[in-house]
Amino acid sequence: MLHTRIIGTLLLGAAMSLATMSLIGCQDSAQEGDANAQPSKDEAKNETSNRVTVTQEQAKRLGIKISDATRGSVSRVIRVPGEIKVNSDRMAHVAPRVAGVVRQVLKTLGDTVKAGEPLAWIESDALAEAKLNFYAKETEVGCCEIELPRAKAIFQNVAKLTALLTKEASEAEIKKLDKLEMGKYRGLFLTSYSAYLAARTNYKREADLHAEKVSSGRELLAAETAMKQARSTFRAILDTARYETLVAYTEAAQERQVAVFHAVAAEKRLRLKGADDKVIAELRALVPKTTGLEPCTCDDPNCKEDELPSVAEALKKDARFNLYAMQSPFDGTVIAKHLAVGESIDETVEVFTVANLSSVWVDLAISQDNISLVQAGQNVTVSLPDGSKSEGKIDFASPIISAESRTAMARVVLPNPTGTLRPGTFVDASIVIPSKGEAVLVPKSAIQLVFDHPCVFLWNQGAFELREIVPGIADDNQIEILSGLKAGDSVASAGAFHLKAEYIKSRAKAPGGCQGHSH
Repeated sequence: MLHTRIIGTLLLGAAMSLATMSLIGCQDSAQEGDANAQPSKDEAKNETSNRVTVTQEQAKRLGIKISDATRGSVSRVIRVPGEIKVNSDRMAHVAPRVAGVVRQVLKTLGDTVKAGEPLAWIESDALAEAKLNFYAKETEVGCCEIELPRAKAIFQNVAKLTALLTKEASEAEIKKLDKLEMGKYRGLFLTSYSAYLAARTNYKREADLHAEKVSSGRELLAAETAMKQARSTFRAILDTARYETLVAYTEAAQERQVAVFHAVAAEKRLRLKGADDKVIAELRALVPKTTGLEPCTCDDPNCKEDELPSVAEALKKDARFNLYAMQSPFDGTVIAKHLAVGESIDETVEVFTVANLSSVWVDLAISQDNISLVQAGQNVTVSLPDGSKSEGKIDFASPIISAESRTAMARVVLPNPTGTLRPGTFVDASIVIPSKGEAVLVPKSAIQLVFDHPCVFLWNQGAFELREIVPGIADDNQIEILSGLKAGDSVASAGAFHLKAEYIKSRAKAPGGCQGHSH
């Protein structure tokens, strides 16, 4: 840390007139001589020509102070103008999902809204048509839910009966399948199977009679032919049944898939037109349930037919069947409204703008000279017109420079929980550019521009010596010295401009003195 001390005993006690001084450039060549050589009279004169001697009384009166140069780093601060803007990532333009007529407006400018809260009610014939289409497609799916399980059961049961008949199972085993669904194939199977068994029995009887020479060979041949025909017919029926039941099952599965696809597509179209989960659930509840229904028998007094829901009655009770609500997409504030009751609107009109102002953007205008120094993550202090300040970081620095303003945009995202940061406000911002490393530091007040050259007044052997330096970057208090000083050197940090004035004054009085630096 730089320390400052009042010049006291270090100043010469006796009053001396300010010495005549020459510019630093006038003694450059004298400083290049041998350090061990004895200085000449001219060299001795040049060594004192850049020195300023003041009395203790003058130092107190002029407020001259000295500070030691230290090593450290400073951060450069760039001050730029900016503007608070709405965070576009938290802003939505709400447009109708389908053309219609405005029947009710619920929100206006400045209203606070919650996610999903209705903003207005729109009447739309297209919405009503989409609801009916969705209901129809859901009903088709219900029909497929009946046919597919039945086709699957017939296919599986026919396969079971086919296996039993092929291996000529016992009548008791075959009767176990009596209650299984097989459609027309049970009768075809049993009829052809019975015919085959009868033909085979007749053939065996004719074979026995022929062996006993009771019947002729012609009768045996006829019985054998009849048996083979019955067996071929039976096997053909089995093969046809397996194929037909497989095809029926496959087609039922495909029809169900297509029906489900159309129902899902109808639901998507309905949702795009403004329907929500509640509307979808209410329409789906109207679809007749096809599972678990059993027909009543006429002789069962306790049996009661399941009553299907009345679609007509349900639609009469739904006062908003052809209405949908325009809803807020998230929590926020209505910052724009462009609709009125009775107005016809379509999907191309943005009727509400909702913004979540819990955070805002601050867009900064960075000059093309400084944009290379600005990077994401750098600290920024935003100063508001009322004097308050907000701290943030660079979130984005544009790589493109505007052709009109020759500036590039850098953005800061600031939290705005209380809503005090209002979009449209012009602000000033200070961007902190970190230093690249340590350097020699002195107070900014120590730097004086003497004959267009940056200099300091170095305290040396009871007087101040003018020393030209090369400055670096600076913050509000300190500045880097790239060359001309080393850590520990003492310089005038306050009142240095008085020393500069005395120096220039003495140069003006010196006959033949240099009026500026020479190199």
